[in-house]
Amino acid sequence: MNSEESHEFQISGGENINICSEEFGTLLFFVNDLQEDSWRESHTLKAVIVNTFREFLAAFPENDLAEFIEEYHTERISFCMKIYRSTSYYDGISVAFTVTINGGTYSMFCTDQMQICFKKGDCPAKIDGNTSNMIFYQKIFSESDPDVFSFESSLQKGHYLAFIEENGRRKLGLKKCQDDVDNTKAFDVHMEMGS
Repeated sequence: MNSEESHEFQISGGENINICSEEFGTLLFFVNDLQEDSWRESHTLKAVIVNTFREFLAAFPENDLAEFIEEYHTERISFCMKIYRSTSYYDGISVAFTVTINGGTYSMFCTDQMQICFKKGDCPAKIDGNTSNMIFYQKIFSESDPDVFSFESSLQKGHYLAFIEENGRRKLGLKKCQDDVDNTKAFDVHMEMGS
């Protein structure tokens, strides 16, 4: 192949590469169609999420609400954590949350008003862009306890899932956290067997 020739080949994953030249035994190539920022679903884990008061995170999609409760209600507290791979680097593992109640699947998302809501349906397998109202970055909260995490919003940087005291209840919302030791954003994540 001389330096004027160019050949295109497809590699696994669907990307095309252009072989531009071969000189002195060295092959030069360029990858065409670089992907834009996006997330792709990798796998799913079932989890129960507990706050520092040992209360369970429970979903009430019929009321567009997630709050912490003391009683163990299997259907409402069993979340699917969808793990996503990203084409960009982020500080933490990209996750989205769904819950199945009365046979219906609901996806959790955040709003511009820092509220947590649910919509009927599963999370998409692919999410384009570098922000999403469904994606949260799972980070280790404390080096001393690797099972305790915080979840930063990809849509609202610097805002974390946190329990917010309201009328004697602890609801899940987004909170701007500047203090690393803010326990309102610390969650113990218990993986369910078989996930």
